[in-house]
Amino acid sequence: MGGIQRVTVVKANALADIPGNEVYIVVTDNKVGPVIHELSPKVHLIDLNINYYDHNDERSALTNLIVGTAKGVPHKKALKRVLKQINPDVVISVGTSEKFMLTSMRKRTWKIIREFHSEKYYRLKHARSLLKKVQGKLSDFYEFHIVDKKFDRIVVLTEEDRETNWKDWKNVSFVPNPVSFTCDEPSSLTEKSVISMGRLVPVKNFESLIRAFELVVKKYPDWVLKIYGDGELKASLQAQINEFGLQNNVMLMGFSSAIDKELKQSSIFAFSSLVEGFALVIVEAMECGLPVVSYQCPCGPKDIITDGKDGFLVSVNDEQMLAEKICSLIEDENLRHQMASEARLRAQHYHVENIAHRWMDLFNEVISCS
Repeated sequence: MGGIQRVTVVKANALADIPGNEVYIVVTDNKVGPVIHELSPKVHLIDLNINYYDHNDERSALTNLIVGTAKGVPHKKALKRVLKQINPDVVISVGTSEKFMLTSMRKRTWKIIREFHSEKYYRLKHARSLLKKVQGKLSDFYEFHIVDKKFDRIVVLTEEDRETNWKDWKNVSFVPNPVSFTCDEPSSLTEKSVISMGRLVPVKNFESLIRAFELVVKKYPDWVLKIYGDGELKASLQAQINEFGLQNNVMLMGFSSAIDKELKQSSIFAFSSLVEGFALVIVEAMECGLPVVSYQCPCGPKDIITDGKDGFLVSVNDEQMLAEKICSLIEDENLRHQMASEARLRAQHYHVENIAHRWMDLFNEVISCS
C-alpha cells in the first residue's frame, strides 16, 4: 500500500515496455492491502509466499522479530532458487530483508544494485527511544560498513542525500522516483482547500501542520485542510483537532487510492515531514497543478521545489512561516496560478519514461564495468 510498492510497479511497467528488456518482480508478501497500481502483463510476478507481515498487527514486536528471523531461512532459499532460474543481468534490492541475502548468493555475471527509499540515516532519525537508537546505530554499522560495500551500485533518490551522506562513496548514484500518473486536467485552484498526504506517523509531523493551519484559519475561516492517510496517530491527531476547535476546518480523510482525484479537488499542497527519502507526493501534487508549501526537511523537498518559483520552502517546524506562505497563496490568485503552472513543468522531469531511461543508462554503465 505504500510508496515503495507503487513506484516499483510503475518502474517495472515502464522498463518492460523498452524493447529487449525482460522484467521480473519477486515478492515475499502479496496478500496485504488493496491493489494500488495495475501490473503490466509484460512483467513477470513471482510470489515466494513467505508472508513476513501475515497478522503482524496482532503480534508483539519480540514475536515479530522471532518470526521474521525464522522466515528469513526459507526466504533466502527460495530467492536463491528463483534467481538461479532467471539468471538475471541485474538484480535490484528495494531495501527490505533481501538486501542482506543478495551479496552472499550472487553469481559473477550478475550486477546487484541496492535502492535506498529513505534518507541514509533514517533509522536514527525515526528512533524515539534509547533502545531504538542503539538498534539503529548497530544496524547502520552492519549495513554501511559490511553489506552495502558489496553492492555494485547504491542508488539514492536525491542529489541532496548523495552529496550530504554519501560523498565519500564512489559507487553511489541518484535516480529520483517517477510520478505514478500523468494529469491531463489539472486543478482549477478554486476550491478553498489545502491538502496533505502521508502515513499518520510521527515522522510526517502532522501535529505541526495542524498548529500552522490553526493560524491560517484565524485569517481565513472558510478554508479547510484535508489530510489523507492512515496510521498510529489517527486518534491523537483527531484529539488535537478537537482541542483546537478545528473540527470544521481540519479533516482526517483516511487512505485513498485515487490520490490524483483528491489532489485535483484542492488548491494548495502542504508538506510537513521531518525527514524523507524523496517525497514523491510533492511531485504528484505538482503534476496535478498545485503549488506546494513544504518544510525543507532532509531529503527531497530541496531537490524538487525551486523556492519562490513552483512552491515555497520553509525551515522545519517554523509554523508561523508555513502559515504565512499558505496565506500568501490564498490571498494572491495570480501567484497561485503562476506557481501551479511552474509546478506542472517541474513535474515533467519525473515522468516515468524519463526515469526509466535514466535507469537504463545506469544498467548499461554498471554492466559495462568489469
